[in-house]
Amino acid sequence: MASGDIGSGDLARVARSTLVVMLIVGLAMLTVQFSFVFLLIFSAVLVATLIRAAGWPFRRVGMKDTPSVFLGLLLILVVLGLCGWLFGAQLTEQFTEVASQLPQAFEQARSLAEQVPFLNSFLSGTPDIQSMMGRAVSFAFGAVGAITNLVLVIVAAIYFALDPGLYTRGVEKLFPKSEGARVREALSASGQALNQWLIAQFATMLIVGFLIWGGLSMVGVPSAAALGVISGLTNFIPLIGPFIGAAPGILLALAQGSDAILWTIVVYVIAQQLEGNVLTPMIQKYAVSIPPAVLLFALAALGSLFGMIGVIVAAPLAVVIYVLITLLWVRDTLGHEADIAEIDAPPPPDSNAPEGSKQGH
Repeated sequence: MASGDIGSGDLARVARSTLVVMLIVGLAMLTVQFSFVFLLIFSAVLVATLIRAAGWPFRRVGMKDTPSVFLGLLLILVVLGLCGWLFGAQLTEQFTEVASQLPQAFEQARSLAEQVPFLNSFLSGTPDIQSMMGRAVSFAFGAVGAITNLVLVIVAAIYFALDPGLYTRGVEKLFPKSEGARVREALSASGQALNQWLIAQFATMLIVGFLIWGGLSMVGVPSAAALGVISGLTNFIPLIGPFIGAAPGILLALAQGSDAILWTIVVYVIAQQLEGNVLTPMIQKYAVSIPPAVLLFALAALGSLFGMIGVIVAAPLAVVIYVLITLLWVRDTLGHEADIAEIDAPPPPDSNAPEGSKQGH
């Protein structure tokens, strides 16, 4: 009889373990299937961080959270509208000029490169401008889906920005109650790190854009303002963004002669050297610094999975994951010192402390 009871208990444990394994496998499969949804959720978190950062001055003067969020959103819209009013006509004309000149400049660069044997064999496998335009037309048919996703991200970002604590507490409840304080601390630290990284990155983008604008204007490259905006925006993508932003300016300089090409390259090199050796070390002192190799693999992984949107969000997502792993795994699980002093993360709660002190809000 006893042996039968033992057998039933073992069978029940095996059944529970099997169900747990099946649940984990099912969740993993769902994660893969809905990975793009998770990417949209993080994009909404990213926009919500920007909105709350814009509302920070209003919270500093004692305004409540909800009005400060809406005023922060209004401030962003006013700044964008003001920039459009001041520079919209000029930039629209210049972007139109860049779009009309780039195909001819690309073909000119291709014909020059074909004169070099090594480059000729390399370019033989690259698509021509007609196939590139065909892909652009195909992409245009997906614009409706992109606009829908953009609206979804913005609306979700507003909800996130209005009450981030609601969603933080929801994530905290997915973990054991005894670990709630550590999870809450790690989420708060990762949010602060993301906020600091975004502020530092946008400051760098703004300065680089003005440097390229001014430098190309002095060199005489047409549409310098539009090229400066392109360089500033692409600088959001670390490591490869500066090269993407420099390509249109160098292509347009081909029509100006060899001297213009040389000076254009000099402008981009000087701007990026100032950004890499002066601006970034100064600004990133106030933000979490991610090892370049980690960023490179994050760009490669998310780019291969999600294309351009994955490349765009790779760096901020790497910041959040880096902080979470550093606090929850490296520090709390393995016991190593956490090297994220930049975000002033508080020490981990004492595991021997009373439950009330660990969960106090």
